[in-house]
Amino acid sequence: MTLFGIDISNNNGSGIDLNQVAAEGFSFVFAKVSEGNYFTDRTWPGYRDAALAAGLLVVGYHYVIAGDDPDAQAARFAGGGGGSVAMLDFEDYSGGLAEFWAVVAAFGRAGITIVCSYVPHWYWQQIGSPDLSQVPMLIASSYVSSWGYAAAIYPGDDAAGWAPYGGGAPDILQFTDKALVAGQWVDANAFRGGRDELAELFTAQPQGGWLMALTDQQQDDLYQKVSDIWDQLRGPGGEGWPQLGQNAQGANLTPVDALAELQTEVAALKGTQP
Repeated sequence: MTLFGIDISNNNGSGIDLNQVAAEGFSFVFAKVSEGNYFTDRTWPGYRDAALAAGLLVVGYHYVIAGDDPDAQAARFAGGGGGSVAMLDFEDYSGGLAEFWAVVAAFGRAGITIVCSYVPHWYWQQIGSPDLSQVPMLIASSYVSSWGYAAAIYPGDDAAGWAPYGGGAPDILQFTDKALVAGQWVDANAFRGGRDELAELFTAQPQGGWLMALTDQQQDDLYQKVSDIWDQLRGPGGEGWPQLGQNAQGANLTPVDALAELQTEVAALKGTQP
């Protein structure tokens, strides 16, 4: 199975209809959030919300700029509302692979996981063909010469653009910058796999669980409520409640323990066994 996605930014304007993108059979969107320590893409919030509403997988990306402080770059992405996962766009003006890893580390310190890495073959050669075997989810680029609908011009799952380089095999192939999608000319990408697999890679979380239907705030709220229930049932630190008494071993009772003892005492008073 092959899924298709688009790559958009302010360069495409803000008018791409992502409902139409989904209706045309696309599954995912990369949208620009920030660049270096100085630029925030104004189109990101709208495209993010529209992609989610259309049922598309979406990841925001950051264009790495060598010489800009890595932590400032992470702060720029976070300040732009990029979220907890990101794709790094690593090409012209991004520097060498040491800069790449420095930015990955800075994003990590900011609580942002890099889930995708656009390091095109031509730029990889330009920076000395370093080892890419450990970069998160390598995205390659190899453009076809034709223009048109993405599925019609896609070169196939065995195309040369999928060939490994730098010790890494591409997970996603950007195969054109001239795909006609929702009436617009955009970059198009392919992923050889299913939606759940791609969603797991994009979110750095296993898919299929009911928790994925909850927002981050709802998951945090649920965690707090479960923690409160645990404390009430098990006592502070899971050590029971001293006000409920102790068992034969001297350990504090939990509400369940205390209820069981109470049931035993009531049964004894009735002259029966529990």
